[in-house]
Amino acid sequence: RDRDRLEALSKLDEFSAGDEILVAGRHSECIYLIASGGVDLRAKTKSGDLTLAQLGPGDLFGEVEPFAEMPEGVRHVAREGTIVRAIQKNPLRHELLAHRELATALLAVYARSISEKLRAANDVAVRLSPRPGISRPPPPESAGGGRAPHLSEEEAAWLAVLGQELEVAPGETVVEEDEKTRSFYVVQRGELEVRKHLGPGENRTLARLGPRDLFGFMAFVDGKPRSASVVSVTPSRLARVESDALDKALHVNFTVAFKFLGTLCGVLGRTYRDTLLNVIAAG
Repeated sequence: RDRDRLEALSKLDEFSAGDEILVAGRHSECIYLIASGGVDLRAKTKSGDLTLAQLGPGDLFGEVEPFAEMPEGVRHVAREGTIVRAIQKNPLRHELLAHRELATALLAVYARSISEKLRAANDVAVRLSPRPGISRPPPPESAGGGRAPHLSEEEAAWLAVLGQELEVAPGETVVEEDEKTRSFYVVQRGELEVRKHLGPGENRTLARLGPRDLFGFMAFVDGKPRSASVVSVTPSRLARVESDALDKALHVNFTVAFKFLGTLCGVLGRTYRDTLLNVIAAG
């Protein structure tokens, strides 16, 4: 039934290889679902065009923009002859207001879709980061003083209510790269580092986290192994939110569940945007 509602709001568009379907900075009234073919997500860098991700049938794009503005130069380009289902945003908004179950289900789909794009962008960012001994201008700050915290004070407070507090000592690993846990964490106090293992004896710090930051949310959303480790640098206090938090929120009421998913989509979208900015600067 939900699929029928979405299809009623959409129209099929066909594109040839090389056609630009969606370009950052150009207003679009649609969110797109790939019916057949493929779409490359590309960015213009100083070194030329860089492919950030390759999308295929069943993948969404255009879903990030309601949560974060994409950097200039990011484009969605048909990789081959491609048919997409273009879903109009305004009619969709009215449909979501009328059907609450559809609204929460669609936000969950958005969260998983943005998480997939963020994982792909993180992989590109790691590949572009210089090896020891190679000089390269640093990318824009992605943590600490270079950006606002992931969460507002209100968001951090009510998300923490869904979790369990824990104290973490300096040097303690909170999540380990490649482990298959699904909880996410709200930083209430202290500083932590996101670290990536690149090879024997080589680890790289990707970001620093502080109060009102969030981590572990990609594994929470998509259930995939952790993409990096998070280690406490100072004595820290965290709120750990378990993987059944969404089910609990749904049992409370629609507003709590919708707010929960909307907050996650916002954090994912903004983190994705910041990662793309780093990739474009390093490319």
